[in-house]
This record gives sequence, structure tokens and C-alpha cells, in this order.
Amino acid sequence: MKNSTNKIIVFAATVVFLLTLGFSWTHTDRDIIPFMNQVFPEAQSFQKIASSPVIYEGRTKDQNGEEERVGYVVIEQAVAYGGPIKMVTGIDLKGKIVGTVIAAHKDTPSFIDKVIEQKYLEKFIGKDITDPLSINKDIDRISGATFSSRGIAKAISRGSHAVARDEFGLDVKDEVQPFKFGSKEIAVIALVIPAVIGVAFKQRKLRWIALIGSLVFIGFQYNTSISLANIAALLMGNFPSIRENLVWYILLIGIPVITLILGKNVYCFWLCPFGALQEITAKVGGGKFKCCNKAIEAKAAKIRYILIYLALIGAFLTKSPSFAGYEPFATLFGRQGFGIQWLILPAVIFSSFFISRFWCRFFCPGLILNEIILRPRRYIMGILEKVSLENAKLKKVPGIKRTQRTQGTQGTKGIEEIEARSTNELNNIEVKE
Repeated sequence: MKNSTNKIIVFAATVVFLLTLGFSWTHTDRDIIPFMNQVFPEAQSFQKIASSPVIYEGRTKDQNGEEERVGYVVIEQAVAYGGPIKMVTGIDLKGKIVGTVIAAHKDTPSFIDKVIEQKYLEKFIGKDITDPLSINKDIDRISGATFSSRGIAKAISRGSHAVARDEFGLDVKDEVQPFKFGSKEIAVIALVIPAVIGVAFKQRKLRWIALIGSLVFIGFQYNTSISLANIAALLMGNFPSIRENLVWYILLIGIPVITLILGKNVYCFWLCPFGALQEITAKVGGGKFKCCNKAIEAKAAKIRYILIYLALIGAFLTKSPSFAGYEPFATLFGRQGFGIQWLILPAVIFSSFFISRFWCRFFCPGLILNEIILRPRRYIMGILEKVSLENAKLKKVPGIKRTQRTQGTQGTKGIEEIEARSTNELNNIEVKE
């Protein structure tokens, strides 16, 4: 009876997950008229004249009651940090930008707040529709919201250039972004290499080099830690340009692939900056305190499943990947967050002095996501091992004994095994990768 109930719960949860994920992929545009009125208040009406991108012609009536054109409004979007950002831009008959506003976005709210607070959008007013609007050339970026400010500039640039070509007959080409490969990309690759070598060849001396480096560069310097918000963005199909955000692909695509190949948790125990910080605090405070026995700890650790599930469902329903980012390390490394995050952060850091990897042990989605990556590998390896043993038996090769439980069967044990393996990794972090 209990097994049947559990199966029903899992089935229902899966259905809800898939339905909300599907909902996040739907596109329901908000009423765009108020935004058009905001960027072009002189226009009394708007007539749609193009669809890709969407361009409206702003019209007003003269003294004789006849309509005359006063300008254009273009709607275009580009990818910001957390997802697409849609811009509505007004352009007068002289080809000048007269106003622009954010109509919708799936970016991190704190980044958008910073953009608005610093009056970033006002910098575009008066720009010509032929201007490239390049970040750090024509338009200054917003410190702490680089990808958001770049996404806004790109959306406005694409839209205004489309108006220049289609309505003014000008030969304007969108600027091709150069492949960005600078200090951030070099630093991340330089950390991934020793981590991979250390895991593959069991060179544990490299582990602290990678961890300290990740704390400095992936954490404080560049604030590019993998978070559940990144996973939500991935599931929702929000992929940034690889030309502009190579690090995103290294961490979100490259590391899982490496994990799958090596069969080891590369990120959590070698590259996670918040994990590095917790290990340092545990060394200072001792990190030996046991708040409860192993059975209670294992049950308490299941809190993370509820957190992950609810966070992802919330992100899908709001169509905002940033909703899933409940982790406190963005607050620490980015020095920004909403109210409760500033309360959670000191509590987690304080606890990590006495309980080794406190956040990882009870709340972090990292270990669970890692197990999701590794389970198919264990299943496949188990099948291959089983086939190999069967072939060896048929050939009567001496010296080969059948194991009582192969990796393939291990890969199908479920949540209890995941928790046991994750807890074991945390408890033995000083002796295994």
C-alpha cells in the first residue's frame, strides 16, 4: 500500500513538473500598448507594419482630421543574464531614439533593478538608428549587471537597425559580436584543467589549488557559480550566446559532460566556491559537530528535494529562471539579494564552522543534480559489466567471479541510495574526491 501511494505521489509530481515546464515554454505577450504610449506619447494610434521584428507606425491626426505618421515603435528582444529581455523602442522621423522601456524580462530582478536605478535606459535617448550601440564603446555598461545591460543594448540595437533598413532604406548591418575570450574565460579553464586531472588521476594535492582558485575567481571575482537558476534557464531553453558567455557553457555543459565521462563529482568537491568557503570555515571551527544521528540527518537532507522541486515549479510558473535561485552564495559573491537571503547567508556560514559543508549537506541541489547525471552512467556501466560477466561465463574464462550487486543495480536504488552516497561523500571529503 505504501509503495503504491509513493508511486502515485511521484507520478503526480512528475506530471505537474512537466506541465509547468511546458507552460514556461509558452509565449503570452502582455498588452504592449501602454509601453508604446510610454516611449512615443505623441502618437495617438499605432498601426502594425512589420512582424520580424514587430514594428508599429505611430500616427496622429492633423487639424483636418487626417492621419499622419509621426514615428515608429519597434519591439525586439535579446538574451540577458537570466533569460530573454524584451525592449520597446520609439524612433522619430529623423531616425533618433526618443524612448525605450523594458516590456518583459526573465532576468534576475536585482540586475534589472540596478539598470533602472542607474537610469541606464536614458543613455539611449538621442542615439541614431545607425549607431552600433556597442557596450563600452557607444554605451557604458552597468557594473554588476554587465550581461543585463548588454542584452538591453543588443535588443535596442537590433530593433533600431531593423527600422533603419525597412523604413528608412538605410544599409545598416547588425554588429557581429566578437568571440569573447578574456581573463574570466582563462581563469575558469585554468581551474577546470587541474580539477579534471586531479579527479582522473587521483592527484589530491591539486584539489585545494582548484578550490581556492574557484573561491577567488569563480566566486568573488566573477560570480559565476552554478546555481539552480542556471539549471532552470537551461530547462526553459534560455541559452546565452556562446560568443559572449563561454563560461556559462563550460560550467553548465562542459562540467556535466566531464562528470558523466569520469563518473566523479567534479564540480561540488573541486570547483564549487561556496563549498570551498565552507571547508575553510570547517577547518577553522572544527566542523565535527554532529547535530543528530545519521538516520535523522538522512531524513533532514531530503529537505533539498522539496526545495529543488518547489523552486523549479516556481521558476516555470513565473517564467523566470531567477526564481529558482534560492542559494545564498549569489548574495555572498554578488553582494546583492533580497531580504531573507541576507538572513540565510550568515546563518549558513556560522553553521559551517561547526558542521562540515552544512549547506551542501542539507540544502544544496548540487549533489542531487550530480547524481542525476551519474545514474545513467552507472546503469550503462552495470549493463556492460553484466554482459561482460555473461560472456566470460560462456567462454569459461577462469578467475572471474560474479559480483553480488553490479553498478547497474546500484543505479536503480532510488532516493535512499542517492542520499547514502551523497552523505558518504560529504563525510569522507578529506579522503576521497
